[in-house]
Amino acid sequence: MGYVDSWTQRYRGMDLGPYSLLLARLLVRRRAVYLGAGLVAVVLVLRVAQFLLDSDALLWPVLLTVLVAFAAGIALLVQRHGDARVAARQREHVDRHEPVDFAAVVGRRTRILLAVSYVGAALLGFAGLLSGVDFAQSVVFLVGVAVLAALAFVSLRSALTRAPIAVDHGSLQADDLLRVNDARHAALAYPVLLAVVTMASPSSMWLLTVYTTVSVVISVFAMAHEPLTPKVPVAR
Repeated sequence: MGYVDSWTQRYRGMDLGPYSLLLARLLVRRRAVYLGAGLVAVVLVLRVAQFLLDSDALLWPVLLTVLVAFAAGIALLVQRHGDARVAARQREHVDRHEPVDFAAVVGRRTRILLAVSYVGAALLGFAGLLSGVDFAQSVVFLVGVAVLAALAFVSLRSALTRAPIAVDHGSLQADDLLRVNDARHAALAYPVLLAVVTMASPSSMWLLTVYTTVSVVISVFAMAHEPLTPKVPVAR
């Protein structure tokens, strides 16, 4: 219950609809976050194992790339499936009358984070290709970045276009807040994690350090200063 209480405290004074509906939707997201975080922990443990074994085999970056992409994808799939089950249990539905605005949902700082994460990752990968030292590793990394970009696009599109799960005005407001959080979670800097676990070689270390530092700073700034309440119109 504390998970829902933290939301009601954060948005104190706002009508968020029936408690049971909000609880069900937040539990879906918590389950998705836990699964994704668990896979990220596995990735980091394997990276430490690779370091301890001092292995440069191509199998390691391939395996870690697959796991990072899987961590990003599993959260989306679990959330979609969970939301579908919650929606199927609702006898009443309230639709929105205005279209969802991309800029209002995603937020300016989050868009900057997306640009820095993916454009920076692409530049880092191409730098590795041009150096010729880590050619195969750089190819694997760029393929992983492309897969993550596709997953981020699908996640953002889902957050922006999915039908609302709401039974009254309050739950429609809660749906908008969840839509905003879903979109911003799609901007998580998975490419930075992928870079850290696959590109950490002497030839790319300084580029990796700069890229990681800039991305982390922007990510922290976006999470800390992006407005919590979306400027998304809801039907009244």
